[in-house]
Amino acid sequence: MARFEGFISKKVVKAWLETYEYMIAGDRPPEALPGNSGPKSADGIKAGFLNRVMLEQAIESLSPLTKACCKARWVHKLPRKQVLDTLGISKEVYYNRCDQAVEEIYQFVNGGLLPVKNLVEAITAGKRGA
Repeated sequence: MARFEGFISKKVVKAWLETYEYMIAGDRPPEALPGNSGPKSADGIKAGFLNRVMLEQAIESLSPLTKACCKARWVHKLPRKQVLDTLGISKEVYYNRCDQAVEEIYQFVNGGLLPVKNLVEAITAGKRGA
């Protein structure tokens, strides 16, 4: 599989959501491994800040029910039963909408890079099969 500079995986999107409170505060989650975040930005804007802005914009772009489920689960960390009762939805719909949020955020933050990635992967898979 090819590596794409600037590409953000679904695993990373889910990690961002699961550690949302740390991202907003500008902190690292306790379980994060120590590491070098790279050179200091010349303009003073850190990568974590840009990630936060992208994530917030992506969440706001979600449909109303998907956004409500996403915010309830990862932003406000509300108990599932409370969310189900308040929104009047089933557990299956709730988890489906949470999965949908991850997928839509993934597509939002990767923008135009997804078609290129998919094309390269299709070409690469074709070479392996030939």
